[in-house]
Amino acid sequence: MNVYETLSQAARQWPNQTAIIDAAGPLDYQSLWREIEALRAQLERLGVGGGQGVGVRGRNGRALVVGCLAAVGCGAVVMPIHHLLKPDEISEMLARAPLCAILDDGSATPPAGEMACDLKLQDGTSMRFTRLAVPPAPLAPWVEGAAFLRFTSGTTGASKGVILTHQGVLERTRAANQGLGLTSRDKVLWVLPMSYHFFASILLYLEVGATIVVSADYLAGSILDAAQLHEATFLYVTPMHVRMLKAESSGRVLPPSLRRIMSVSSRLHPQIARDFQARYHVPVAQGYGIIEVGVPLMNLEDAAEHPEAVGRPLPGYDAVILDDQMKPLATGQTGQLGLRGPGMFAGYLNPKKRREEILHDGWFLTGDLAHRDDAGRIVIDGRLKTVIDVAGHKVFPEEVAAILDQYPAVLRSRVTTRPHPQLGESIHAEVQLRGGSPPTTTEDILAFCRRRLSSHKVPSSLDLVAEIPLTSSGKVRHG
Repeated sequence: MNVYETLSQAARQWPNQTAIIDAAGPLDYQSLWREIEALRAQLERLGVGGGQGVGVRGRNGRALVVGCLAAVGCGAVVMPIHHLLKPDEISEMLARAPLCAILDDGSATPPAGEMACDLKLQDGTSMRFTRLAVPPAPLAPWVEGAAFLRFTSGTTGASKGVILTHQGVLERTRAANQGLGLTSRDKVLWVLPMSYHFFASILLYLEVGATIVVSADYLAGSILDAAQLHEATFLYVTPMHVRMLKAESSGRVLPPSLRRIMSVSSRLHPQIARDFQARYHVPVAQGYGIIEVGVPLMNLEDAAEHPEAVGRPLPGYDAVILDDQMKPLATGQTGQLGLRGPGMFAGYLNPKKRREEILHDGWFLTGDLAHRDDAGRIVIDGRLKTVIDVAGHKVFPEEVAAILDQYPAVLRSRVTTRPHPQLGESIHAEVQLRGGSPPTTTEDILAFCRRRLSSHKVPSSLDLVAEIPLTSSGKVRHG
């Protein structure tokens, strides 16, 4: 099983089908394959292959797709890199992942290297190749069939380099599509960073011959324009996009062609989902994605009635809720979510750990706290490392942040803990206001919380801040 061959098959099966529509216009599958093949040949002449680590950095669009698939076609282990990462973030990644080269679309300052050159693409554009000062050795020789490397979000500490194999990637994309049911008739409107979702979502769409429509940006107006213009059938978003679309005031609607919206990345507050459905008459289905496993949970059947749930396991996957002693919990009880199924990761890069050393009796422990409802749906309650104990009451900061984010003037929030002499811990919140919002005080926001949260969940202190830091994948950074 080889990721590269899936594109060869797609080009043969749907040669004239549009693969990508981006800022440069439409590109069909046959032309996409020719671009990939031509770049692969150039990379091989430069000595790329043999399991070497190669970073591919670029904006959302065809160049990133061509670069990733050309490099993996050489036998390299590819690490897609977001073009907005800062030099210090790139340096930190390179210190932990000894890449031999970086291929980029010219949208960011290149790293210093031993050699750099431009590789011409058939459409007249080029990609920049930089050979780094690293011996050309396999990145993860202990993993057979290694294909991709991606660092976890690292919202609560140092991120981990997750290694995926060709077989694992194809297993997870095919498992996900048992739920999504995407085909060559679909037009997927894409608004998330491709670099973080390439080897799951993007490869899935290309494998089934769908058309990827790249939104000009992630703003609500652009999403609505692109959805209508291209008659999108599927939209993959985060809760941030759902909130922005809900708040969009023009009265524009989503096209009737749009049959499914999937929200991933973080918890979607059910009221936001209900407000969105009331505005657009389309439910938002939550999915649960994690780089080590894929997207094993989707709320495909009950999104309208139960927007709080991330759903049930897809065929082939199992889920369990475990207590502190790693014993399964009963329905309704909150514990750590464990997962197993097809397409699981091969291990971590640094420090080197094989999957078998990480799993607990075959389960991957996600670090997320969840419970299963009476109908078997799984609901995410919070993170194991962030739960706050207020006078014996367990408070999930994600729940508090979701309420804060509903306040009209709030752009985003972060909820943490502070020591308290009587209660043990107290809740502290930071709030970043939207630009141009009406004057808002901390008391305005706290009063809003008191009307919607139990008293022990209301922040004891709240600061208005200029900016809340995000991870490179757009999640709020904790710690």
